[in-house]
Amino acid sequence: MEAMIPLATDLFNYDPIQILPNGKVLLDYGPMHIFIHVFEDGRPLLNLAREGALFAIKLLEELAGFLPVIKNKAERLEALGDYPEVVRRMIEATKRMQEPDLTPLSAVAGTISELVAENLFKKGGTKIIIDNGGDIAIRLREGEVARVGIKTEIDAISPSYLVTIDSKMGIEGVATSGLGGRSFTKGIASAVTVLSERASVADASATVIGNHTNVEDPNIIRSFAEEIYPDTDIKGELVTLKVGRLSREKVVEALENGLSKAKSMFEKGWIRGALIAIKEEVIWTDSLNQYLTKL
Repeated sequence: MEAMIPLATDLFNYDPIQILPNGKVLLDYGPMHIFIHVFEDGRPLLNLAREGALFAIKLLEELAGFLPVIKNKAERLEALGDYPEVVRRMIEATKRMQEPDLTPLSAVAGTISELVAENLFKKGGTKIIIDNGGDIAIRLREGEVARVGIKTEIDAISPSYLVTIDSKMGIEGVATSGLGGRSFTKGIASAVTVLSERASVADASATVIGNHTNVEDPNIIRSFAEEIYPDTDIKGELVTLKVGRLSREKVVEALENGLSKAKSMFEKGWIRGALIAIKEEVIWTDSLNQYLTKL
């Protein structure tokens, strides 16, 4: 549910931007591990991708100055405050969720992806994909297609499903959350993937749906968030550490809890769909039937 944002690294001593052989750029900076894909009709635009990496660094450094703000509960904040755009977007996305325990940090990765993609798309490229640790922003011009793999476990080596997105779908955000990821979760989902019109909203939504995959069982080990990370933004909240052996009835109950929340979000127009996986059991909203391919 939250990400740690350190102070800036000294760029004179360390270049966090790497050009990869496949024509993509990797930014490895503080908590950010971002793959930046910028292509013009199949041709990589490396200079523009590098600009995107530098812009992401700028966004993170802006956020570092607003940690006291973004660690507050979103419902207490106003998105129209005197904040930089990245902070406003995070507040806006998380306030939309109407969850009392959510902070803007629940949308940090997706918001950075969203703003980087948005900034680059104004400058060129026919296909832009910003993958910030699984929180992905996509921008496509007519005729372009993006294929995104969906894992049913956060740490899986390869995806189990594929979703194909084109420029006419209105899907510009794909985010994944779950047990074992970079952020805390209250639920037991091994992975929750959400498709939305915005990456910031997809990120916050995946967190919320993951939190709702919650059941009570003695084989689920939980702890207060501050016992794991003292500087957490969700002090006093129980988070899941480990899930042991569960009956199939418990797994199905948790899946249905998450699916119920996902359906509610879909009906409100916040998301285009969600896939939820727990211990090899997978369920998704009917709205994803047209997008998903089993690998």
